[in-house]
Amino acid sequence: MLLKQAEGLLGSAAATRVHIRVGALSNISPTALQRQFTNAVVGSSLEGAELVFQVGADPLSPDALGVQVVGVDRSS
Repeated sequence: MLLKQAEGLLGSAAATRVHIRVGALSNISPTALQRQFTNAVVGSSLEGAELVFQVGADPLSPDALGVQVVGVDRSS
């Protein structure tokens, strides 16, 4: 799901960074997500992109349980 979100924002250019928001209660480790991302994107336009995490601290936020792509930086 996250890969499809990132590719949808990317278009045909190669990505340099993928910005991901991780909610405070999402139970997702950025380290584990990085490892899975690296393996999942081999051969795609996302290969080699750096993941940039925004980790939420507010457990009462409406996005506290979520993980979502909030932006993709493209190479020029």
